[in-house]
Amino acid sequence: MSNQPPKSSVKKHTNFSELEHLKAEHFDIYQELIKQFEFDDRVCQEWLTKTKRPLQGKSPFEQLTINADEVMDMLVRMRTGDFS
Repeated sequence: MSNQPPKSSVKKHTNFSELEHLKAEHFDIYQELIKQFEFDDRVCQEWLTKTKRPLQGKSPFEQLTINADEVMDMLVRMRTGDFS
């Protein structure tokens, strides 16, 4: 018998856990992000976890729990070149 807690209570953090969460919970945002960064998982992961001024200093991943629409809006503005 193992002394380790069940997997559900273990906070395992892989390199692409945020991307996997995004894919599962916000597929439309995931698709937009992947297209914009040309399917480069490393760059997508970095973008998701770094703080952004337009998101009041939060990372896009943090902002997903508050208002996912703001993350999508930011991606659309990036794609269209609207940085106003």
